[in-house]
Amino acid sequence: MSLLKKLAGQTIVYGLGHILGRVLYFLIIASYLSYKFEETRSYGIYTEMYAYASLLIVLFSYRIDTAFFRFGSKSSDLEKSYSSSLIPIGLTSILLLMLGLSLAKPIAHFLHYEDHVHYIKWFLWIITFDVLLLLPYARLRLEEKPGRFVFYRLLNIILTIVLILFFLQVVPWGIDNDYGFFERFLWFEDQVDYVFFANLLVSGAMFLLMLPLSLKAKWAFVDWKLYKRMLVYALPLIIVGFANSINQFFAVPLQKFLLGNSIDENLSNAGVYAAPQRIAMLISIATTAFNYAAEPFFFKQAAEGERREIYGDVAKAFVIVLGSLILILLFYFDLFKHLVDVSRYADGFVIVPILLFAYLLLGLYYNVSIWYKLADKTVYGALISIVGAVITLVLSYIFLPMLGFIASAWAALACYGSMVFLAYITGRKFYPIPYPIKKILFYIALIFVLYRISVWFSWHRTFEDWHMVFNSFLLLLYGIVVWLLDGSWITRVLKS
Repeated sequence: MSLLKKLAGQTIVYGLGHILGRVLYFLIIASYLSYKFEETRSYGIYTEMYAYASLLIVLFSYRIDTAFFRFGSKSSDLEKSYSSSLIPIGLTSILLLMLGLSLAKPIAHFLHYEDHVHYIKWFLWIITFDVLLLLPYARLRLEEKPGRFVFYRLLNIILTIVLILFFLQVVPWGIDNDYGFFERFLWFEDQVDYVFFANLLVSGAMFLLMLPLSLKAKWAFVDWKLYKRMLVYALPLIIVGFANSINQFFAVPLQKFLLGNSIDENLSNAGVYAAPQRIAMLISIATTAFNYAAEPFFFKQAAEGERREIYGDVAKAFVIVLGSLILILLFYFDLFKHLVDVSRYADGFVIVPILLFAYLLLGLYYNVSIWYKLADKTVYGALISIVGAVITLVLSYIFLPMLGFIASAWAALACYGSMVFLAYITGRKFYPIPYPIKKILFYIALIFVLYRISVWFSWHRTFEDWHMVFNSFLLLLYGIVVWLLDGSWITRVLKS
């Protein structure tokens, strides 16, 4: 139980950095942009470019940061693993940056951004900076220095927020008041350009700020035998990361090309999907924060030979906690929906419940898929992720022209559900973990049933003024059921 408490503590600390940072970014920027952008098309472009960035970060980094977790978990191997990772990734990042810049025009033409080649160039620099920061961030996590990790993460978010607000509020004011400096040096035709430019400046600044962290490391020559072992371990994870980027972030790029209208119309419709998706992604942010703490935690427990039952306890606790957060978002959606501009994005609200359950399954996948990393069988992770990506692409190709953007939400749910099932089945064979499956499935079913009861209640006009009160009762009911079934277990965890 003390191990579970330790993970909970680290998750809270990482959560303060990741969740607080992301929530700040969402409330101040993602939400703000839905009101600030004059066209939903701009929100589509904004989401699309970051989808490509997530994919290229996987390719540029070739998941060497995860390999560093695996091979640097023992303190005696940390410095050698770090040097053997950082030097090669620095060289390959520079080479890929030069190659990308030389191909910027044809890439822009392919993506229908012929008049915005600078998007490609800016994002190549952003991706390079972010990739070079992965290993310093990973080292802070592996050394269990969440405080410094949180500081750098929050600083990144705060600087981005400040610059975006400066560019979208102060600069237009300066131009309107005939301040020549703003119009001469800080004028862009499209609002979204300012967002991308702010990200470029911040990524470069963070790279320079964290450079001393790398330079202070105990440098050693690259151990090529170790590096080869790390590559063998990491290469399947490239497929995992590539496929996961498609599953998590590629709804808008797929909608851009598959919705069946012109590119501009598709991007406008994709923007209507993307803004409400950000509300659902509050849950995805929570799962990512959990994963930040869980991944190094799981590796350390495996290295120290701790009991595997802890993984099952973690999975159950995760579903209970995330289930409560999902119900809060669903039961009080009339409040949360105003995080985006309701007048322009209301048609996209239908996707939120579907995506919330999809992200619950994604978080569960993070739990049950850890086995292939611990057992050094990352090829199975690659195969599972490929299946998920195929499901996403096939369902999107078939149903986006027929159903519209809601098809992307259903595809995400089908994808993550399939991946959880496959990860659990294969894990039972190669790395058995005693998950409390019946309890986990019961809690997921309970969350869904309570949500449907809430929907049914809200449909009756007689109860229209009371549905928030009724939803509060349902939330209390969820807590009571959890306590009746697992109250003694929760008490033991808190007392341990």
